[in-house]
Amino acid sequence: MKKTAILIVCFIALFALSSCSLFSSKAPLKHYYQVYYQPQVGSEQPIKATLRIKTFSADKAYKKYNLVYRTSYEEMFYYNTHFWASRPDDMITDLVANHFAKQRVFSDIIITMDKKPDYVLSGRILALDEVVEDEKSYARVAIIFELKDYKTTEVVVAHSFDTKLEAKGRKPVDVVRAMGEIINSETELFISKIYETAEH
Repeated sequence: MKKTAILIVCFIALFALSSCSLFSSKAPLKHYYQVYYQPQVGSEQPIKATLRIKTFSADKAYKKYNLVYRTSYEEMFYYNTHFWASRPDDMITDLVANHFAKQRVFSDIIITMDKKPDYVLSGRILALDEVVEDEKSYARVAIIFELKDYKTTEVVVAHSFDTKLEAKGRKPVDVVRAMGEIINSETELFISKIYETAEH
């Protein structure tokens, strides 16, 4: 009897300990990110025209909030605890709109159709990845920019890129910072093309 009683007590004690650890275990911490950079203030005279910036489109793989990482171009994965603070299409649109506003590229910039613009800027996000290669993390961003004449719908200036940049660390935040560097430099190139076209 004594042995049976001791076994029962031990079993209850073990069950209690396992229950405590089960209920006290914390859920994985979720992290939220936003691509950010501070564009330089423009020195050029603004083009006297109204620009409308449309919300960018994104390939289906990037319509989710989860950050994406790849080990090859053929295979992709979604992080379970690392998320975008807003959807990539909205986030990148706001980022580029802020860049154009700070650079004062056009005399007037609108997001909604409050009035008829002279030009329309649209973009398509093809890739927004962390690429893991040889124990290093890279940011990869691929976007197509198009500036169209509102009346004729003809493409006035186009700029596309698929750029990979090594992150300064292995954490997702390091990759997000590298994404900001890519978008900053590529948007600068796009703006340079717009100024060159406006001069001719």
